Parts: sequence; C-alpha cells; structure tokens
Amino acid sequence: MNNENTNSQLSTVNYQFVKDCTIDTDLEVLIPDEYVENIAERISLYQQLDNSKIEDDLTAFEKQLQDRFGAIPMQTKKLINIVPLRWLAVELGFEKLILKNGKLTTWFVSNQKSPYYQSEIFSKILQFVQTNSKNCTMTEGENKLTLKIENIKDIGIAMEILKRMKN
Repeated sequence: MNNENTNSQLSTVNYQFVKDCTIDTDLEVLIPDEYVENIAERISLYQQLDNSKIEDDLTAFEKQLQDRFGAIPMQTKKLINIVPLRWLAVELGFEKLILKNGKLTTWFVSNQKSPYYQSEIFSKILQFVQTNSKNCTMTEGENKLTLKIENIKDIGIAMEILKRMKN
C-alpha cells in the first residue's frame, strides 16, 4: 500500500481485483483452418497463446508461428493483439469486454462491496468517463456496472482507450 493514499482510496499497485477478463468480439480473431490444418495443433496454439503472460511470450509465439507455418494471417495477428488488451482489462478491473458493432462494453467487478470501487484505478476510470462523456455511458443494471464506449472500430483503438483510462 502506498502511504500517501487516504484510507478511502486504495492503491492499485500490484493489486488485481479480477482474475481474468473474457472478451467477445465480432472481429475475425482466430487461427484459420487453412493456416494450421491439424485441429489438435491449433488447440495447442490457442492454449499457448492463452498462457502468455508477458510481451516476450507473444513475440516468441509470433516467431514460432512464422517459422512453422509461414506468414501470419491478419485474423491471427488480431487474435495475438487481443492478449495484451485482456491483460490491460484485468489491470483495470474489468471482468468482461465486448467489442462489437463499433462499441466497446466493459463489465466492472461484480462484487459491489469490493474495495475496487474505492481504488485509485476506478477513480481514474471515472475521470476518463467524465472527460469523454460524449462517447462514454456508464450504466447499472441487474447489479452490474457497465461502461459503453462508442466509435471503437478495432483492437488497436480499444487498447489505446484502455491505456488512457489507466493513466
């Protein structure tokens, strides 16, 4: 804990409020059958990608794909780019992201009594929403807090928006 923080605001340094974040998208993000024909091998590659923890893992994964199967298809590059988006979503306390129809919808920590809602990171997200109120809508329904952000056409834009929330 950072001693400079007040008791009502927790530092998020090295604190993870969610274990993982699921991502749903209408973008084509996959390893095509034509690229890796063997189903078991494709599943193994998906698992390897899912287990990636740092940027170096992703670089090694890309090199392995290129060495074994040739030029990486665009939908596989997009799949690889989703992994750091998921990492950042976890840091921000999002349990779920949906990137569809040019909108990014995020689901916050489901436990309404979680210390997350007094954290520095949640405060930063609120500041981001206030500053970008034309494109952002925060709503609560069925005991779930969500944030919808308009004009998010691809993974790169989603990543930039989440980075801006964090900083």
